[in-house]
Amino acid sequence: MVRYKKLGLVLGAVAMLALLPAKADAQFIRYSPIFWSFDVNAGVALPMGDLGDVSKAGVAIAGGAAYFLNPRLALVVKGGADFLKGDSGSAFDGGEGPDLTVIHYTAGIEGHLADPTGEFTAAINVGVGGASFDTDLFAVDDLDCSGTVCSPSTGARTTSTFSQTYFAAQGGLTLGYNFARQGTNNIPVVTFFIAGNVHLIFADSDDTKVLAGGYGVSPFDSMFEIPITVGLRFNIP
Repeated sequence: MVRYKKLGLVLGAVAMLALLPAKADAQFIRYSPIFWSFDVNAGVALPMGDLGDVSKAGVAIAGGAAYFLNPRLALVVKGGADFLKGDSGSAFDGGEGPDLTVIHYTAGIEGHLADPTGEFTAAINVGVGGASFDTDLFAVDDLDCSGTVCSPSTGARTTSTFSQTYFAAQGGLTLGYNFARQGTNNIPVVTFFIAGNVHLIFADSDDTKVLAGGYGVSPFDSMFEIPITVGLRFNIP
């Protein structure tokens, strides 16, 4: 919990610094060639580590909005859904694990490494929020679970779902190309981009026992996922 508080303080401090004027003027005048941006994107979601043991790559869709504090820094909110395929697990009834839906929602900051009004753009983003998991009902053979206690038992069968919500942190890199512009200032209004993000999800090993048991792996309390997407960003000068 202490590290989460420290992360929140750091994000808050960066946002406050962005609000400071470049010069010690008596009145702060906010300026950015782009005020708002909205984006939609789609691609592939890659489960990594323990999450990769209980699922396979699937489809990722996402969207977001950014409010520019100055020409290089913006507040962002992001949301998305990843549809991961179930993998083969010998203890599952039928041998195939359940498909897994992951809903992400985060808020944070976006820093532009290059001028966002130039021909090419590059930005990094970090944020915190949540991740919600959901599966259909599935059955695991030869596993007896009572509450959070599971043990191998020949002939036993446990039915369950994996429907949980956890705290999550996210970071990513976006590379873009501005191909539509307007006005005398030639401000870009549409950006094509490719984005890679890393989601770190803080799970609970008690919750993952049944799902992990179907694959014969140990319960886990952290998960990584990497969506790689392409999309369009619509800028409002």
